[in-house]
Amino acid sequence: MMEVPMRPVSLNMKSKIIRKDGVRMVVIPEEFFLVGEEVDLLQDRDGVISISPGEEWAREELWARFNPFVEWQNGTWPKETPKGDED
Repeated sequence: MMEVPMRPVSLNMKSKIIRKDGVRMVVIPEEFFLVGEEVDLLQDRDGVISISPGEEWAREELWARFNPFVEWQNGTWPKETPKGDED
């Protein structure tokens, strides 16, 4: 039987909410991959808030990095975006 390497399913960490001048800011730890200058926020009916890149190029970068068909080394989060075949 072929051994399938374990891959992380999610990354879970606590963070801080900073309140300043009527604005709430969430600190996103460096361990989380997020590029760009804007984010899209979505709050579900159960209160869960999701954050995703706001710019198209940033979403593409995210999809390339976390492509489920890309092999991750040692079951760890990729350190950089995997390079695809350049034809």
